[in-house]
Amino acid sequence: MAQDWTRIEGMIIGHELDPSAVAGELKKRAILAQIEWFPSSPQLLGLNVAVADERVATVPAGATTVVPGPTPAELADELAILFKAEVRIGNASADHLPEGDSPLGKVWPSEEETTEATEAKPTRIVEIGRTPASSVPLLAALEGVDLGDLELADDHRALLAELPAEKEGWNFGDLPLVTLSVTDGEFQVFLVTDDHLEHIVSHNWGMDAAIVPGGHNKAQDLPGEIIDLVGDRLDLLAIARAVPGADADALWASVATTGEESVWKVVRALGLPGSVAGFLLGTTDLEDVEGVTVHLARGISNAIGRSVDIMMGQPQSMVKPLWNSYESVAVERPWIIHAAVAAEAIVGVGMLVAAAFVAILVPSLANRAAHAIGVDRGVNLIVYGLVVALIAQMVTSYRREARMEARMALLARTIALSRVLSPENVPDSPGDSVRDGGAQLEVEHAASRRHSPTNTSDNDMVTSDELRESATDPALGC
Repeated sequence: MAQDWTRIEGMIIGHELDPSAVAGELKKRAILAQIEWFPSSPQLLGLNVAVADERVATVPAGATTVVPGPTPAELADELAILFKAEVRIGNASADHLPEGDSPLGKVWPSEEETTEATEAKPTRIVEIGRTPASSVPLLAALEGVDLGDLELADDHRALLAELPAEKEGWNFGDLPLVTLSVTDGEFQVFLVTDDHLEHIVSHNWGMDAAIVPGGHNKAQDLPGEIIDLVGDRLDLLAIARAVPGADADALWASVATTGEESVWKVVRALGLPGSVAGFLLGTTDLEDVEGVTVHLARGISNAIGRSVDIMMGQPQSMVKPLWNSYESVAVERPWIIHAAVAAEAIVGVGMLVAAAFVAILVPSLANRAAHAIGVDRGVNLIVYGLVVALIAQMVTSYRREARMEARMALLARTIALSRVLSPENVPDSPGDSVRDGGAQLEVEHAASRRHSPTNTSDNDMVTSDELRESATDPALGC
């Protein structure tokens, strides 16, 4: 194969298309192709061919090499005439459908039928990429959905989410991303490497596919590198390479499966826990997935605080040494922190007020300052400063609240433990006092057995076991 062949995608739209009939016509012309279709929609057929120098790849019978054939436009026109269909191959198209006749009306429902359709089910997705752990709480808050965070090898992580029916897309992680998606029982995997839609690699396990090996009867008659010109194997290998620890051969073998079996096969091939497949299929809740940390869709300020906590807890974080130094100074020399905070508040308020007056009285000066640091307008510079100050205030408030809660918990434990008495200091009756170091202390304590209540007709606070024990206690005279 001296020529550089490129796979291009196309489609055939017609009435009751028979995949075997289309494959037969392609075989007559020795066209190397792959056709794909949904069993429920025979009006629409996908077509993949290889093209080089504006010629479609063919493999004549008895040959094992690829030779140039017709142009995409010529092939599209021939197929459109044969099947009275609309055919598109790359940029080429031909339309020989009867006038005013649209087979797609049988595939997509009308507006009235859509209104009467049953309520759409949510979509469950699993996204695999290098999203930092500290970004997950923010992503959950911004997207408004709960996120499950599953750590993987090589700094990768899987984000699990259930998207409501009205949410058409998502924007969770950093590219590249591998996304597993189940919607209304349809299972797909996507590989997104950039922002160009034409570069997205995908595979749908709900579609049927067949290779047309040119003029040959079986795909096994041709070398694998020729079949790969139009087949899906290279796409699945690219998906496997994007996930650390994935088994590329097992992922390719999963193509032969359908339904729930395909979900389990793909999840295992990508090295994910089996409970991830249960989540995609709707049989396992998000919090029950093995190894997952759930981040709820809370407010932005709460998410920022949690993200900062995660960042501080990472040993490799660049912020960690600075935070440790700050904590050391705050513990050993707290007066320095208090003085710095007071000075910062005074200076910050003063600068903010001064900047506001300058921006109002001399707008051109604010614009010059903005241009000096690459901002278009002075008002934008002021807004950016206010946003930074607001975020800093939210982070500070969150951490102050967290420290206050920790101190209250410690104080409560200290008070509770200070009232615990050793057995020898427990008084015989509730009114007795305890001597400790010469001082007489009045102590509240739980009633001992001789002062315990009995289970009379108007007292149901004592169990039947306690009632039987009280009946046999000599001290009670029963």
